[in-house]
Amino acid sequence: MANNYLNFSEVLPRLTAEEEKWLEHQLEVVSVFGDREFAEGEEIPDDVEGDEWNGCRAYRDMPDYDADYGEAAGFDYAFETDRDPDGWGRHLWLYAEEGACLNRLGHLMQKFLKQFRPDQCWSLTYATSCSKPRVGEFGGGAMFVTADELLWENAYDFVDEQLAAFKQRQKAGQKKRKHGKKDKPQA
Repeated sequence: MANNYLNFSEVLPRLTAEEEKWLEHQLEVVSVFGDREFAEGEEIPDDVEGDEWNGCRAYRDMPDYDADYGEAAGFDYAFETDRDPDGWGRHLWLYAEEGACLNRLGHLMQKFLKQFRPDQCWSLTYATSCSKPRVGEFGGGAMFVTADELLWENAYDFVDEQLAAFKQRQKAGQKKRKHGKKDKPQA
């Protein structure tokens, strides 16, 4: 049996105290019942019935949020301080050693940029690998986030797109030859 992995390591640099507090608040796991929200570990009163939503607060407005994602952030993170004056300063280190939910990370980063840095961007590159040398199980990709856009590219889609374009070119070449058209020789 083989294991598949998704790995990355990136930072959100130079956080202000307000930005860090906002991120901590967004990453807090909550249970929501109607318009009532309870943080993880908070006692839920007896009059509250039926759990409507569980997860990190940041994802409450995520259109394609899936309850199967689970309650955690979907990636590992830590708030740290880089003492180098030219470094990252107070920063959020975002990483994955085995797996992560890049959709949720992208959603959080876009919300952050909208809230605090609308004229900036954030990016991430990631690797996908397998514990055994299985064909087609290695790749990677990138995410580029602004306040208004969340763009993706992954190795699998890139290869599929190039293969489709290649087949189109081949098909067009076959039609050309079939109809007796030849390219003019270049002088």
